[in-house]
Amino acid sequence: MAHNQKIFHIVSNKEWGGGEQYVYDLCQRQRADGLTVSIFCKQAEDVMHKYEEAGIRVTPLPLGGAFDLKSAWRMASAVSKAGPCTIHAHNFKDAFTACYARKLSGNRQVRVVMCRHLTRKGKNSLLYKWLYGQLDCLCLDSELSKSTFLSTSPAINLQKLRVVHTSIVVPENVTPAPLRQEYNIPADCAIAMFHGRLDPEKGLDTLVEAACMLKDCHFRLVLVGRGSDEYTAHLQQLIADKGIADKVVLAGFRHPVLPCVAAADFGILASTVQEGCPLSPQEYMSQGHPVVATNNGGQREYIADGKNGLLVTPGDARQLADALRRLTEDADLRQRLGQQAKADFDDHLNYEHFYAQIKTIYDI
Repeated sequence: MAHNQKIFHIVSNKEWGGGEQYVYDLCQRQRADGLTVSIFCKQAEDVMHKYEEAGIRVTPLPLGGAFDLKSAWRMASAVSKAGPCTIHAHNFKDAFTACYARKLSGNRQVRVVMCRHLTRKGKNSLLYKWLYGQLDCLCLDSELSKSTFLSTSPAINLQKLRVVHTSIVVPENVTPAPLRQEYNIPADCAIAMFHGRLDPEKGLDTLVEAACMLKDCHFRLVLVGRGSDEYTAHLQQLIADKGIADKVVLAGFRHPVLPCVAAADFGILASTVQEGCPLSPQEYMSQGHPVVATNNGGQREYIADGKNGLLVTPGDARQLADALRRLTEDADLRQRLGQQAKADFDDHLNYEHFYAQIKTIYDI
């Protein structure tokens, strides 16, 4: 990747979330690598402010989707005299805008790449066939996402596809949050933690059901995150109905979350849906903790059952309870799996490893 190259990222969500943080981290790393980075963004003050506060140039655009020619014209004006540059989209609707902008700009040195952070089947309409032909690279976040995308035989040159597992930026020193003091959790009581969006697809009903089977175990289940008022109320009622209010802590939204992760003994990802490359397991691994995870998503590409974590069938409360019991009652097992999890993260899941791979999508 040429060091004089300019990268234009497109961010079209109105609220700050995981995708916006992904672009933020990537921009910061690219700037440290000597690249010129800027962002096309919707007129969303919270999102724009976070990027601008970091010194990243932001250009507001409507970004209205596949037929938004107004945004394409304005984007074309920005890249027309940029010389060798790349427009980096993070979903298909923005990729359409990027491809239109390249044609309108008259700059033949513009490349268009896209990273997809979802596990979805490819489309075969004429419009998407055109888009697949225009993209210089399509990067998917797991082998699962790639196989799912290709399951419908979309008309795309396979040489344009790349798989790069997403990663997280981990500070050099993470001080564990004082969760034991905050919630009066004894030192010999294992802390099992879920963190993320409180949502049915995260398998939290199954997790509460599993916790109900472990009333005799000396542990606390800490749920970190927020969801809709309706689902949060449902969880609270379910916990009360199961008679495990003394076992479960609803800790709310925490930012940054890594100090909470560091304070746990092991993590849980009970998702019932297929996630391409969920990042919460990596956060536990980075802190030397094993993860109990469902085996239906891209996490099985870096979590090996019995080696650096435990894998269970989604929606199976009994199997999940058995895995939680193993890690709750066996500190030696937690330590062994956690040490391997940390070694695996440091070896091939850390951010520098990710960045070395993501750089290659600009040169295809």
